[in-house]
Amino acid sequence: MRMQNKFLLMFVVAILGTLFFVNLVTAEKILHLKLDSSIPKADETLKASPKKIVLEFSQRPELPIAKIDIQDGKLGKVMRSEEDETILWAAIEESLPAGKHTVKWVTSSSDGHPVRGEFSFAVSVRR
Repeated sequence: MRMQNKFLLMFVVAILGTLFFVNLVTAEKILHLKLDSSIPKADETLKASPKKIVLEFSQRPELPIAKIDIQDGKLGKVMRSEEDETILWAAIEESLPAGKHTVKWVTSSSDGHPVRGEFSFAVSVRR
């Protein structure tokens, strides 16, 4: 009987540990907004200046405090995609020159926690 109790206790501990881990991973996804992807992609080299910067987040970012800036360029107003509320974008008002460009962004999730980041891409010289 004691051996059965040990196995039962080990089984219960294993189940509780698994549930705890799953809840931590789920809470991390729910609580923390992060950048999932961008157009252009980080470290991408383009043959021409992009027309806009697109940022896709892990959850809905708060538009009123969202900012997107780009080195050597001027962006229009930050907008939310009509098709997907996790996507923010801003039009590039004038073509970017050849070279490396850094995009800096800031926003927050519904909990009000500010999240910021940056990435770079390059525009190659047309021949």
